[in-house]
Amino acid sequence: LEALKNVKTVVMDKTGTITKGNFVVQNLNPENEMPEGELLTLAAACETASTHPIGNSIVTAAQEKGLTFETPHEIQEISGKGIRAVTHEGVILCGNRKLLEEHHVEMTSVKEDPSATTVLLAKDGTYIGSIAIADTIKSESADAIASLKRLGIHTAMLTGDGEETAKAVAAETGIDTVYSKLLPGDKLDILKELRKEHGNAMFVGDGINDAPVLAGADVGAAMGSGADAAIEAADVVFMTSSMEAIPESIRIAKQT
Repeated sequence: LEALKNVKTVVMDKTGTITKGNFVVQNLNPENEMPEGELLTLAAACETASTHPIGNSIVTAAQEKGLTFETPHEIQEISGKGIRAVTHEGVILCGNRKLLEEHHVEMTSVKEDPSATTVLLAKDGTYIGSIAIADTIKSESADAIASLKRLGIHTAMLTGDGEETAKAVAAETGIDTVYSKLLPGDKLDILKELRKEHGNAMFVGDGINDAPVLAGADVGAAMGSGADAAIEAADVVFMTSSMEAIPESIRIAKQT
């Protein structure tokens, strides 16, 4: 409560905090005459073991279309980039641009939707297409941000998503500062910069990748619906996943 009272800047993760984290596949963009169903099947095979909402949305979309997909012989999750899987079809890469660039995949015809998260796929070193996935902003997010501003608090959003998606969410909710295309390790560095500039920082997140930055903030707050590692690392756990809990907790601390 003492630390909450002194918060001058609130830094938030995007997915599952400002947005619902209920990703839905919007578009399939296969390349080289690959059928849409095959692109989705390969992506779902990669994501069978994923706990990330984006991965879950791909598996759900494949199941809804009645597609059957194998469990790969080998799955390697590369933090902040995606998945490399070995299947009967070959070596599949499923993730962001950084992942494919790291494996020297040629990507001249990538279609990226600025308002969505784009998952790129490669098979045996060849680019085979992309999947556009979008998330929904929580209905109370804009009001909660406005409440924080009335309390004189600076707001910032951190996300691994692309710049266009991040800016669209910030514009709709009224967030002051946006940082996009971040790897998990970048979040803590940015939190430290924001603390220097604006004063004591509260970080709000719900993901496994958020544990280091939750522990490094003056106040680390986890959404109650979040991952166990995030809840474990947090000072404050909201029993709800509503954004309104953030300004409310600060008001309670000030009154106390």
